[in-house]
Amino acid sequence: MTRLGLLAAALLAIAGCSQFGSGTGDPRAELLWSSRQQAAAEFDSWDMRARAALRIKGEAYQINFSWERAAEGFNMLLEAPFGQGVFSITASGDGFYRLRLPDGQTFVNRSPEALLEQVVGWSLPLGGLEYWIRGMPQPGTDYSRRIDGQGRTRSIGQDRWEISYLDYFDAQAQPQLPRRIRLTRGELILKLVIERWQAPSDEPAETDLFPEFN
Repeated sequence: MTRLGLLAAALLAIAGCSQFGSGTGDPRAELLWSSRQQAAAEFDSWDMRARAALRIKGEAYQINFSWERAAEGFNMLLEAPFGQGVFSITASGDGFYRLRLPDGQTFVNRSPEALLEQVVGWSLPLGGLEYWIRGMPQPGTDYSRRIDGQGRTRSIGQDRWEISYLDYFDAQAQPQLPRRIRLTRGELILKLVIERWQAPSDEPAETDLFPEFN
């Protein structure tokens, strides 16, 4: 691409994001961010393992968190420590989400957020999380963002959630995905320490530690 073409692309990228968010004012960083966003969007199937700390109204919970996602749906497991059991949330092509409790009870709803609120009394933004976990704003709603000089997302503000990206995996990885994320909305704080991103067919990573709030 010529210098003139590169400048034009940078201006278009900045203009395109101004409707929803704000950038650094650095055309090179904006171009890098656009490229990273495209790579993250193409990474739409995964088997992710993480350690999580959830704080709600002053109460803290530590859990193992795993998420398998493919084109036909996803399966999310939330495993509480000390043998308290596994909560599973599944989605398939029928448009319904199913929450299974450790005792075997199953609940169904078309909204995963409403499902969690109905059964456990609090909710996670699963619709947004599908994008935020990759460092992307959720399409279709306004957002604000901050990026660094390397074009990596440092924070996203969307739907009254503040998502902070504290660390990323190896810069050589394509795409370069977040490693530590903190989501905050009111009295709910979710901190994820992602141990491994991998293809759905790979072996899962072992984990037995939990993150701590500072």
